[in-house]
Amino acid sequence: MATFSAQVVDLVGAFTDETALDTWITEGANEIINAMPRAMRERVAEETQFTASAEVEGHNVLHVLRSDGTIEHPCRRVPAGKRGVIQDSTHIEYASATYPAFIEKDATIIVYPTPANNNGKLVSIPTYNQGSPLDASDISAITNFPNEAEYLVTLYAAIKALQQNMSGKLGNSDIAAALVLINTELDETQAVCDLVNTQVDSTVTALSNMATEIALANKEVDDALIEIDEAVGLTDGAGSNIQVAVDAMKTANAKFRADGGDPALFGDESTYTTGNSAMTSVKTYVDRAISYINGDFPAAAYDLAANLADVDAELTSEDIELASARVQQVQTTLNATQADLQIAQMYITEWNTMVQTLVAEVNAFSTEASARYGWMSTKAVVWQGELAAAQGYMATAGGYASQASGFNAAAQGYANEIQAKIGIANGYIAEINARLSVDSAEYAWYEKQQIKLQQDYDKGVAILRGGG
Repeated sequence: MATFSAQVVDLVGAFTDETALDTWITEGANEIINAMPRAMRERVAEETQFTASAEVEGHNVLHVLRSDGTIEHPCRRVPAGKRGVIQDSTHIEYASATYPAFIEKDATIIVYPTPANNNGKLVSIPTYNQGSPLDASDISAITNFPNEAEYLVTLYAAIKALQQNMSGKLGNSDIAAALVLINTELDETQAVCDLVNTQVDSTVTALSNMATEIALANKEVDDALIEIDEAVGLTDGAGSNIQVAVDAMKTANAKFRADGGDPALFGDESTYTTGNSAMTSVKTYVDRAISYINGDFPAAAYDLAANLADVDAELTSEDIELASARVQQVQTTLNATQADLQIAQMYITEWNTMVQTLVAEVNAFSTEASARYGWMSTKAVVWQGELAAAQGYMATAGGYASQASGFNAAAQGYANEIQAKIGIANGYIAEINARLSVDSAEYAWYEKQQIKLQQDYDKGVAILRGGG
């Protein structure tokens, strides 16, 4: 027959706590002894002879006997406080050889009158000291124990083993370790979350700084656009100031060769038309002055050359009077020539005046255009400075953008780390759930098995008691 340990394992499954099984087998045996009917206890009781007194610890006492030398008389139990009374021969409760008595004191039975020569006899079922429990892994039967009641001892131990298994499921060390690891991961996750918050705050600060720099850059660009718009107003289109000045220069230059159209400052067309221009008049008078000299004007015989020839001829002929007359003609012709040349010079002076006036007008418009261009160049310096400032702000904004990107990347890295830690924690949670599922299933089985075995045990004990 299998040992008690093996029988328990058959009922509860794996169980290795032999020390606990020894205790439960011992407790169960003692409990069943107390539940046995007297007839059953007497059937398996043992007798121990003694003189004077006997140890009763570890014994379920059924009765005590004392022999008078011939007959074994049953001893009556009296309270230990009456030990003097039962030794008083005059007292009605006096203990005699044929009417003996016993008391229990200090885990010892003392018989009166004191038996001799081992005439005392203790009838009992041995019980089992918890300090020296039965070895459940080594025995399959209990000495001085009814065979039909031994299965109840196995049921008792199995019920206790199931209860221990159930309590063990309430404190699964693997689940506790997983919970510790989950807490560790979550604590680390909180620390990483703080790092994420730091990086996010830094990102927000960098983005705010970037927005500030962009706003400053926009301001500089807006100011530059204002300057550019003003410069464009000077240059772009027929109505711009520079264009007006340049067009006026073009108009003034055109007047040097215009054949019609009134100049703005110098009168009507006659001054500039080809037939009446000052230079044409100069040529007319210079040509006529030349004609006076050697151009048969006013007649072939009376130009300066002819008159000089006549003067020479008359002088040769010594016609002083006629020569003088010819000299007077020469002088008149010279005067006429000088007059025409003076007139031509006047036309040249007039022409020069008009040309100088036109040049002055052109130069004035040129000066105006140059001044406006210089002003526009100044504007260009201003807007270039503003654009350079805008570029500086944008470069700074780019630096903040890089910072924000770096902070964001760091935050993302920490976020990934958080996800990884949450994933690890979820893995432990899955492990806990799996273990809980197994433990719950085992606990449910243990619970059902414990109820069934408890019912079988209670039924067996009830039958055992009823058999008394």
